[in-house]
Amino acid sequence: MTDIGTRGAHLDEDLARRVRHVVLSSGMSQREFADSIGLDPTALSKALAGARRLSDQELASIAALGNVSKRYLLNGTGRPPSQGSLEEIDQNGRRSESMDPAARRAQILDSTAQLIARSGLHNVRVVDIAKACGTSTGTIHNYFPTKDDALRGALDHYAERLFERLNTEFAKATDNVDKLRRLVEVQLIITQQDADEWSIWVQSWNEAILRADFAEFQHRMYSRWRAAVVEIIRACQSDGIGTSGDAEAMTNRFTGMVDGLAIQMLAGSSDLTAAAMRELLLDAFEPHIRLRAE
Repeated sequence: MTDIGTRGAHLDEDLARRVRHVVLSSGMSQREFADSIGLDPTALSKALAGARRLSDQELASIAALGNVSKRYLLNGTGRPPSQGSLEEIDQNGRRSESMDPAARRAQILDSTAQLIARSGLHNVRVVDIAKACGTSTGTIHNYFPTKDDALRGALDHYAERLFERLNTEFAKATDNVDKLRRLVEVQLIITQQDADEWSIWVQSWNEAILRADFAEFQHRMYSRWRAAVVEIIRACQSDGIGTSGDAEAMTNRFTGMVDGLAIQMLAGSSDLTAAAMRELLLDAFEPHIRLRAE
């Protein structure tokens, strides 16, 4: 008599191999994949090892989530995963093991940030990050257990990069007024890297509107940026420059102008150029602090 638990179930090494291919290509961890189809993670692990049968319904759920045909799982025909062969994924995983962990983490952050900047926050998948890094999705999950962890890390990574650039420029400044001039230059969208950084900032604002956890991140990052502007203005005032103005008000005016002008440039909603943006920002602290050369 057939056990009801195995009726309509499937188990062979080739099928288990194809299911593993689908899971690895999905951009999810094995646990996330199992949870998404309502399957116990341990049960999925046993199935991938060839030690548990998969029911018709389970195979259908795996096929639907992995965007493959059920025929592919059953006999290798039909629509396969779109992220390369299992051998390529495994090979990428083996190559990734030889990279220094700190270098791998930095690579993942750089790649994730660039993907978000150019493709959009909600269009980036873990499998896309893995492909950009030349590694496996498993390696990405080793560093960032969930997609949200990777995305948040990338956003924080770009914010840190901005402050590093500011510190580098400020170290070259001749005085505090020159720091404000350099602050203006750092905000301009001239290179692709500038556009990428601004894209990340703008997308984080959008997420802050919709998600409380991103609102906290955005507030933390923006407060740090705003504090840097206030600090330079007050340093100018300590030098006897711009004492007639309110530092907080001047900061609000400058940051508001920077954000609005950058969004116009990114969206292409006007004919604004980097040169025109510079000219407008040089006047942002007038009449209290003059940035233009006499």
